[in-house]
Amino acid sequence: MSSRGRAGDHPVERVEHGIEPVFDGRSRVLVLGTMPSPASREAAFFYGHPRNRFWPVMAALFDEPVPEPNAERADLLLRHHIALWDVLASCDICGASDASIENARPNDLARILDAAPIERIFCTGATSARLYRQLCEAEYGMPAVQLPSTSPANAAWSLPRLVEAYRPVADAVADSAFESPVLDVTEVVALEQRIAEAGTSLDALMRRAGRFLAFEVRKMLEARDKLASGSPVVILCGTGNNGGDGWVAAEYLDAWGIPARVVTPAAASDLLAEPARTAALRAQAALGNHSFVEVAPDGKRLANLLREAPLAIDALLGTGFAHDSVRAPLDGWIRALNEAHDAGTLAVAADVPSGFSAQTGRAAVDTVRADLTVTMIASKRGLEMPGAAEFCGSVKTAPLAYVEPLI
Repeated sequence: MSSRGRAGDHPVERVEHGIEPVFDGRSRVLVLGTMPSPASREAAFFYGHPRNRFWPVMAALFDEPVPEPNAERADLLLRHHIALWDVLASCDICGASDASIENARPNDLARILDAAPIERIFCTGATSARLYRQLCEAEYGMPAVQLPSTSPANAAWSLPRLVEAYRPVADAVADSAFESPVLDVTEVVALEQRIAEAGTSLDALMRRAGRFLAFEVRKMLEARDKLASGSPVVILCGTGNNGGDGWVAAEYLDAWGIPARVVTPAAASDLLAEPARTAALRAQAALGNHSFVEVAPDGKRLANLLREAPLAIDALLGTGFAHDSVRAPLDGWIRALNEAHDAGTLAVAADVPSGFSAQTGRAAVDTVRADLTVTMIASKRGLEMPGAAEFCGSVKTAPLAYVEPLI
């Protein structure tokens, strides 16, 4: 039976933790909260309250977009060798009020400490740190560093201030940072399938790829002071899965208040490739009034759209391209993008510049010249070839999934 407690109208409840820790044999740092809140228990994962800043802080520390599904959040931690759990296995508590905790029983942290080379422990908030000192420190012989709470109740701490306070977490794993391998295109395709077999679908990978692409585009616009212009970003989307990445990027840019103009040779409903078709239909339904889709524009219309855009995304042809020329109408689209680029429009390529061989590094007659290439999962042989920078610009690898054990 529960009774009225000290935290407003919330009753005192005996709460069991119920959420498995995130860790593996490569984890170097252990981050501990206190006890899952009601929102976290409902979400079946840590820091599940929509206004809790923990996941935005983690993403900012490692210069990544904020992860969304639980599996993606776990991937982010594992890629950076961070274990995550809570100090308590059970307690009496009123709602989410840490101050009301009584009759606390600690988790068996030996599950993590015996299995992983943990070098430092951090506690998120004063209650977590106090309970760790009382219940755990003597047994495990490791002191913990107290960090500020990321709870929305800790309103005195802004997000930038929290990020700086959590910087020691990133510093503690800096020397084990994931380095992208350089793979053949066939190896990347096989790796995608293995990731899918491990539980991350190709559709989920596409959403991560598109979000990472949009994240890098927003950063580039901010760095060039082009966000305030209100001019739309143009996304050139092909009919394959590379185009699907572009559709997802458009959806996220629109949601972040950046107008998007999706330019495609075929309507979303006419696409055949999956998961690109599903991604395109979902994105089209989500776009707001300040964004729109342009199907098969003529050359003059396309040139005007590109010329007026501060930035354009090339999501026309993916890593499977291996020809000496590009078929119409996309050859003309590439020429139009390059002309706009010469006139000042920034160009960002999704995975690989269209017309460029991700395997050999050979460029077709018409090849996009990008300022930045956001390549997915791992770098490709062609992107590392001499002269690749002429077409790829800078290359940023979007890891997308925890792939180290799979390579």
